[in-house]
Amino acid sequence: MNNTTEIKLQLQNINELLRLPVSIFLKSTLQTDAEEFIIEEAEALPPKAAINIKVHLASSEVKHKDDIAPAIRRHFSYRREQSQKEYKSIFKLGWRILFIALGLLAVIFSITEIAFYYMPDNKPVRFIHESFIILSWVALWRPLELLLYEWHPVKTDINLYSRLEQSNVQVIING
Repeated sequence: MNNTTEIKLQLQNINELLRLPVSIFLKSTLQTDAEEFIIEEAEALPPKAAINIKVHLASSEVKHKDDIAPAIRRHFSYRREQSQKEYKSIFKLGWRILFIALGLLAVIFSITEIAFYYMPDNKPVRFIHESFIILSWVALWRPLELLLYEWHPVKTDINLYSRLEQSNVQVIING
């Protein structure tokens, strides 16, 4: 296990890290490659440890020194908020379609009980009954998948983005 909690970035140009605003309405955001690098490095760190990001910046880019830490925090704050929305959406959808599936299940079981009551037990009735059981399992598959499994990677992302948002960002000007 990697005990270090430090992510190092060597920059020759600020554009390697930040997408500088084109207009007054856009805020600086991280370049895709820089974001992916920071996330990959952070995922390798111990999950509960604080993250320290050291940005080594060329002296020619000193004018952007004060933009880096807020941009990194703002970027990962935005990513955390987006993941939190996705997390809530997964549970909302999961519960909604679970109730629909349970309603369908009740209808299917009612139909099969009525069919068994009024029709003799023969092969076509048995085939319909077994088909309804399979349909019931299929109807429950997606809501259970959402509620049992799909939320976990999103929750992991939320925790990671929160740690990156709260990271200690240090900018070091090289020679």
